[in-house]
Amino acid sequence: MKHALLLFLSANRLHAQLMENGKIVQQRDFDETQESQENFAAFLQMEKCHTYLLTDLIEEDFRHEIVPYLRGGNRTALLKRKFEQFYRGTPFHQATQLQRQQTGRRDVDMLFSALTNPSHITPWLNIILAQQTPLVGIYSVPQISAPLVKDHPSNHLLLISWEKFSGLRQTYFSQHRLQISRLTPVHAELAFYDAVVNELARTYQYLKSLSLLPAGQILDVRILCHARDRDKLLEKLPKDADVRYDISDIDEVGRQLKIDYRFTDSDASQIFLHQLIASRHDTNYANPEHIRYYTLWQLRSALNWSSLAILIASVIWSIAIIWQNFGNASEAASLDLQTQRYLRETQQITQSFPNTHAPAADMKAGVSIMRKLDLYEPIPQDFLKPVSTSLDRYPQIEVNELGWQASAKEPVASNTRADVPAQVIILKGDLQGFENDYRAALAYLDRFQLDLGKRGYQVTALAKPLDVSPSGSLADQHNAGENELAFSLRLVWRPPA
Repeated sequence: MKHALLLFLSANRLHAQLMENGKIVQQRDFDETQESQENFAAFLQMEKCHTYLLTDLIEEDFRHEIVPYLRGGNRTALLKRKFEQFYRGTPFHQATQLQRQQTGRRDVDMLFSALTNPSHITPWLNIILAQQTPLVGIYSVPQISAPLVKDHPSNHLLLISWEKFSGLRQTYFSQHRLQISRLTPVHAELAFYDAVVNELARTYQYLKSLSLLPAGQILDVRILCHARDRDKLLEKLPKDADVRYDISDIDEVGRQLKIDYRFTDSDASQIFLHQLIASRHDTNYANPEHIRYYTLWQLRSALNWSSLAILIASVIWSIAIIWQNFGNASEAASLDLQTQRYLRETQQITQSFPNTHAPAADMKAGVSIMRKLDLYEPIPQDFLKPVSTSLDRYPQIEVNELGWQASAKEPVASNTRADVPAQVIILKGDLQGFENDYRAALAYLDRFQLDLGKRGYQVTALAKPLDVSPSGSLADQHNAGENELAFSLRLVWRPPA
């Protein structure tokens, strides 16, 4: 993080450390006096940045409970009952799920913890909230120690560290999960290595009494210390087959964590302060009220980023529209030039035409004459298509001969034009499929003539299969074959009026 304020709270002191790009740019210490707290408030007014509060207090309690696996509101209600049962007097509590059991109801192993003496924290927290400082969370040294032991192969590990203003911290991990932690104040006259030797024996017995360390299990102990204290530790630590030691040089740990700090003693405060911003911590002792200014900052930041994204999108869209309009304008200008060129060419061609001016009356007379001529010479399709349509309806008529000619002498039927010649059609054909049934053949031919009459033709029978006229010979026609039922029709057609 580019800019952050780290606060380290011990029993009677608050250490403030301003970080910028991973480097320490300012350090201040405040005690519990009224004047010092006022100085802290003034300091916060000048430094408005993300703030992390790390606590290292004796009054931190840990309890293990196996609870049913619940979700949603049921889980929230269960945790609330547990907090009221264990830690009614403090708002600084949390519950961490360690693991889920693999058998039975598959209940959950939970670690409940709390800072049981809120009077150590509340005065400083009130100042932080009064200055509207964006507090990210309230953490404790045991809760953020897990990354320091994740590379150790042991499933039963005790981490020992010393913080100058707090004391000797011993945190026990089982399966790399926090189980319990103890803080012991170290008096000035007691050397670091002597404090480790004295407290390690007590802690070992304490773990055995709580059955946290299985019988016959070797306890691995990782100790963070300066190189100057290493030899003394190796000399004074008891040689016990049940305890195995791993002494980590605090300078080397700092280099691995890329901490820009020169360690002069075994004080591990900077290690844990670095862990605050180097790792993501899912749980802390702060409730929503404590971190409301940080939440507001997150919301404001999200809105700013959203606004920026919308602004960038709008700018890109505007540029695209402008570019498209520029292209359209260029294309329109090109089309306008082409239009002007075509107009000039058209005008030149028009001017080259000969002068064909004629009076309107002459043009009207010419158009009328042309239309009249069209009527004088109609398209054969106009007067033959209805004949074809009727023939399709009467398939027993076979056409042998079809001819037509124009005639102006034909009488004019109603609803037809009298000023144009008539088209006279001679249709000759045979009736098929009637054998000697002349009555049916004549009736069929009559229906055909009626159908033609409905289509605008004046129909006259020139010859029928059976001549019923006084001069006709019935005997001769009776002896005719089936294919000799011939007929001939005369059709007259004029355009409709």
